[in-house]
Amino acid sequence: MSTKLVVSIRPFHRTTYAYEKLQVCTRCGQYTCLWEDECTACGRGTLISVQAKATSRVKRRIARDLFITLMFGAAATYFGETIDQTMAAASVSLLLLALLIFMQNRSFEVEQQRELKRMLQQDEELIRQGINRNWALVAEARKQDEALAYEMLREIGSLVYNDRIRLQQVALLQSFVLRSDMDLQLKPLLLRSFERLLAEYIGEIARLKPELIREDTIRYIATYEVNILQLHNGIQILTAVAAAAVRKSKYIELFPSLITRYARFMPKDRFMRLYHTIERYPSKARGGLAESVGRVYNEKYRDQYADVLS
Repeated sequence: MSTKLVVSIRPFHRTTYAYEKLQVCTRCGQYTCLWEDECTACGRGTLISVQAKATSRVKRRIARDLFITLMFGAAATYFGETIDQTMAAASVSLLLLALLIFMQNRSFEVEQQRELKRMLQQDEELIRQGINRNWALVAEARKQDEALAYEMLREIGSLVYNDRIRLQQVALLQSFVLRSDMDLQLKPLLLRSFERLLAEYIGEIARLKPELIREDTIRYIATYEVNILQLHNGIQILTAVAAAAVRKSKYIELFPSLITRYARFMPKDRFMRLYHTIERYPSKARGGLAESVGRVYNEKYRDQYADVLS
């Protein structure tokens, strides 16, 4: 029997957009999504964020346009044949220069986003190569530090959406002693097919952090209920997920059959929450859920509450 590892996992830095995870080397142009101090392609400490790279390009273009405008204005002023022509050329040049600066300031953020989008599209193959290089580093890291390997996969997984990376993350997580104070994920790890490791991980999450059990996770469990029942701890996994689902009346309404089948196995506090929710919102209990919950209540808890009330 394998022994799970006690590890410490760093909190995951979440970004608004996935591309914000990317860094690019200003020397060789290679990309990475890890927290490297030096580029693994050329060995130089010249990594910057893709946003900074796009900003730099826009600023260079602005500087070029200003320089060209200034040169044309200076030339027009220099070649003026009279004082009036020289003054007029200088005035028009300054006016155009001020107008250009004003327009550039107003459009700077828009141009920055356009340049970023253009850069990501043009460098798509380089980005893919960089992420593949990051992925290759995971195998080496795993030999020394499995927690670090998981953290690396977590970063890669925020940019690459495939089941192989998800399954690698789940396999590592299932080799750790999980705790409720860990920064754990669930939705980004859901697979398109049944996987024993994922089902077991979901069961642990349902007990440790039930707030992470949401509609897509419950739907996954309901879809593969038959497969999960074949596991040695299948009933426990399904009961834990059903118990987590009763946190919200929305889930009670969406998954009445699943909750009906495992209501009697729920911890008392979870079952009583379900019972009182159905009392308060009877319309949420569809498909015979109310009758089933009523029977379980009468069998297991009615006498206890009758003693309390008497």
